[in-house]
Amino acid sequence: MKKNVNEILMLQYRIKRYQAMGNGVMCQALNGKLQKLLARQA
Repeated sequence: MKKNVNEILMLQYRIKRYQAMGNGVMCQALNGKLQKLLARQA
């Protein structure tokens, strides 16, 4: 459970970084991963 939380936080951080750089394609890929992780949590 703890590992998943860390993974989610890491993905959220990376998404913010890519958004800041203006890399939308990478944002979408990471958002997809994040959504899958969150769906597994529920």
